[in-house]
Amino acid sequence: MLIGTGLLTTVACSAQPDAPRPEPALGPVPLVRIDADVRFPLDDYLLSPEHRVIVRKGQDVLVQRCLRRFGFEMDLPDREVDRVRGRVIGVVDPAEVAEHGYSDPETIESVRKAEQVRKEQKPWPEDMIAVLNGNGPEVRKRGGVPDGGCLGEAQRMLGLTSRSRGEPGDENFVIGLSRDSSKLAEADSRLKEAWRKWSACMKDAGYDYADPWGPNGEKRFSGDDASPEEIATARADVACREEHGVNGIWVAVRTAYQNRIITDNADALRRHRGVVDEQVRKATAVVPGKN
Repeated sequence: MLIGTGLLTTVACSAQPDAPRPEPALGPVPLVRIDADVRFPLDDYLLSPEHRVIVRKGQDVLVQRCLRRFGFEMDLPDREVDRVRGRVIGVVDPAEVAEHGYSDPETIESVRKAEQVRKEQKPWPEDMIAVLNGNGPEVRKRGGVPDGGCLGEAQRMLGLTSRSRGEPGDENFVIGLSRDSSKLAEADSRLKEAWRKWSACMKDAGYDYADPWGPNGEKRFSGDDASPEEIATARADVACREEHGVNGIWVAVRTAYQNRIITDNADALRRHRGVVDEQVRKATAVVPGKN
């Protein structure tokens, strides 16, 4: 018997990738001349400097109480409100760069103060550090030390995470979304065009950089004391930004993506805000003079 053979052709149906989302519409393009002008929607989901200090003070008080149960005394650190934001889009202030170049005087001062505090702090005994962190043979000898030590106990009491997982309630959750907005903004055609104009302007001034991160990331400009070359480069950088409105476009584009991200993550951000508000409430209840 002759069996006929035929070619059976099957077409696999595969899911088509989502089409790229269109670039979001821009709102008003702000005038950006100083660091304080650089603001973004996701900033509202970060702890304010005042609330961050309260949470840290609350953790300090709870750690101190825990250590006392084991016979140790800890002086409460003098926590100050830190308003240093860092340069999210690089240098923008013509007066500042004329004196400091690419160095950030606020960050330098903050680091200096922290280093001074570290030097003045008396070293802790090893057994005290063991109880603080919950590690080491001394912990096993004592017994009763909470999981993760006194620090772990304090964090749990405030609803803080001991390890950053980038989830709602962890500030790195918002920071991660902010980084996503930065990547999206820097791939946007409107910001790329602004950078192209800036690059051409810098070339006319004698500097060859493809985008503003180039000079901002120069290792030779990373010291605390700005050289004449660094100051000249930074002044040209800021002047070209102003000439082509780069800072305002940058903020407007990144803001548009953050607004989209906030909409896409509305439920998670709502949970995040609720958890953070509870952390502040709990910390306020234990900080002397705050409850």
